Amino acid sequence: MAVAAKKSKPKLMELDIVRAIAILAVVAIHATSEATVQLPFGSGPQLMYLTINKLCNFAVPMFIMVSGLVLFYRYDGDWSRRQAGYFYMKRIRQVLFPYVFWSFFYYLYDQWMFDRSRLHLDWGEFAELLPWADASYHLYFMVIIVQFYLLFPLLMWLCGSGGWFRRTGLLWLGLLIHALSYSYNHWVEPIPNLASLCINYFSVFTLGGWIGLHYEAFIAWAGRSFPGVLLLTVLLGCSFVGLFLLEDRAPFLMEGSLYTILFFAYAAFACMTFIWAGRRMLERAKWLAGILLSLGAVSFGVYLVHPAVLTYWRVHVPADPNDIGAYHANTGIAFAVSLLLPWALSFVYGKAVRLLRRPKKKAAVSSGRG
Repeated sequence: MAVAAKKSKPKLMELDIVRAIAILAVVAIHATSEATVQLPFGSGPQLMYLTINKLCNFAVPMFIMVSGLVLFYRYDGDWSRRQAGYFYMKRIRQVLFPYVFWSFFYYLYDQWMFDRSRLHLDWGEFAELLPWADASYHLYFMVIIVQFYLLFPLLMWLCGSGGWFRRTGLLWLGLLIHALSYSYNHWVEPIPNLASLCINYFSVFTLGGWIGLHYEAFIAWAGRSFPGVLLLTVLLGCSFVGLFLLEDRAPFLMEGSLYTILFFAYAAFACMTFIWAGRRMLERAKWLAGILLSLGAVSFGVYLVHPAVLTYWRVHVPADPNDIGAYHANTGIAFAVSLLLPWALSFVYGKAVRLLRRPKKKAAVSSGRG
């Protein structure tokens, strides 16, 4: 008697919309970063770019939260030792290989852009860059994700072996690890490379995981609570930006932990807001949803490629802070080029890969019929 195949879970299309919003924020952060320091401090344009930059700071925690959500949603009820082996092999292919490849690319690319006369390949020097993503400023995200992938089987096993851990324990574990690591780093002594350690993002990863385990209940809650969640997201975002706008202007010094609490709370509620908004967009604004779905599907490629495009633009088309009109145009074009070119390249690459794989599938079907 044949064993019925396990029914696969429906894909959460709204998460591609969330990824699209997150990658838009990532590109905006990088495109506006120089404007926050090049323009006169406290001037209107500088404050505008600082506001945009800080409002987009939800991007990396949101990507991590979505990663946790997808993993726990996908493997809940479908986890085993054999599945763990497949899980690791898939992640090595999809994350570890690209990380090494793009680290190597940026290792050479940045030399070519900034110090071409001394362009060289030193394998020992390159190897030293890999542990903490020192080949390029944006690759630390991949180091964090690899750490979460290593821990995920243990967390998944705990969720499957105990009702309490599945109901609330995952959330409390994430908060506890995050709070302890922050407290030690802030009040005892600095933790080396904390920005590239998963403990610095544990609460948002486990929150995403908890949502993935209880997705239908979460969606029901989000539907009922959306106005309040949206309002809280706006208040948190404005408060987070307000702290930076008040720096060097207020006659008091904010305690650093307030920044951290607002940063992660803002990112978490922004992610929940965009998940529900994405579902509504799929129903009511299909043309916009289609554009964002296209971007979300290639967000990983845009993430990998956009710093190369942005660097090339800044080196060859430098912005002049003394001509503010031209500066705005330069920054806007830098954002657009750094988004659209990687988007197009990633889309074409994805199409090419699918075309190359298609004959193999057809051949396999033909041989099966024979």
